[in-house]
Amino acid sequence: MNCLQNLPRSLVSPLLGFAGNQRDSSPLKMLLPIKANDPKSRLVLQAVSDSKSSSEISGVSNKEEKSDEYSQDMTQAMGAVLHYRHELGMNYTFLRPDLICGSCLQTPQDVDKLRKIGVKTVFCLQQDPDLEYFGVDIKSIQAYAKTFSDIQHIRCEIRDFDAFDLRMRLPAVLSTLYKAVKRNGGVTYIHCTAGMGRAPAVALAYMFWVQGYKLMEAHKILMSKRTCFPKLDAIRNATIDILTGLTKKTVTLTLKDKGFSTVEISGLDIGWGQRLPLTLDKGSGFWSLKRELPEGQFEYKYIIDGEWRHNEHEPFIGPNKDGHTNNIVKIVDDPTSVDGATRDRLTREEPELLEEERLKIVQFLETCSEGEA
Repeated sequence: MNCLQNLPRSLVSPLLGFAGNQRDSSPLKMLLPIKANDPKSRLVLQAVSDSKSSSEISGVSNKEEKSDEYSQDMTQAMGAVLHYRHELGMNYTFLRPDLICGSCLQTPQDVDKLRKIGVKTVFCLQQDPDLEYFGVDIKSIQAYAKTFSDIQHIRCEIRDFDAFDLRMRLPAVLSTLYKAVKRNGGVTYIHCTAGMGRAPAVALAYMFWVQGYKLMEAHKILMSKRTCFPKLDAIRNATIDILTGLTKKTVTLTLKDKGFSTVEISGLDIGWGQRLPLTLDKGSGFWSLKRELPEGQFEYKYIIDGEWRHNEHEPFIGPNKDGHTNNIVKIVDDPTSVDGATRDRLTREEPELLEEERLKIVQFLETCSEGEA
């Protein structure tokens, strides 16, 4: 079976401004129950002895500020209230005796910590901008890991806060993970930056595709052990992409000009943190954008001269509980076809893989070109 070799690799920095984010927010309990206005809680993070230098105190403060900023971006982009404290070091959760989901390694010494608990594969999903943001020296971590014969460090990048990139990258990333686990055995440590989005999604996909779990069964196990917000639709759609092939259709989005200077679109397949410019046809008086999209449902919104608006002349949904109304476009196969029926079954709330479908996915993972960075 051929791999989905044309899957796009995202190259845009994940830490962009998310003004205008249209995702729903559904509060979850925090990984660390720290309240910004609780003095006792803040002391846990900020307590320093009188012997600390001003530069050390400044360093602690700077790390806290970066954690706060990252948590705000994550909450806004992911559609759930999530908090990550990088300054407290690596944290992780055993989902199974052989599978761990966690936050990023920060120093070479973290390799020693993972070796002590039997980790044989460290599977990193971070991009360079993620590492640079928190000042993580990935090369020193990789170099240190290479000094041991009983642990392997692998990078397979997925763009942060981007459900579509997750969908597109999952097949190749899971192929690399599947082969690494077969090769190395032992315990596998899957991590992104905070261990709340990309890493739990990859762990879920592995449990669903390879280890025989139902998707929602694996999700229940994950959520009982770790506060996170994996994008289940990305896993569903990636599953369908493997089983039916990645088909795309061209859509044209248009907006009547009313003397606008600039018109952009956010959402679609690029996420709410990115924008695509529309082109004005002065003859017809319409702004337009042609975009090739795979099957699925995509929300989007126009940014007209800097103001976020939906187009009432195109399909839209909302307002949602945050008060946002978004345009929507659906790319669907013939529902009466075999592929259409498969998509309908696997996009349900509790999708189940048939045994022959799981075997087909495993065969795909075995033959697919790997997604290692």
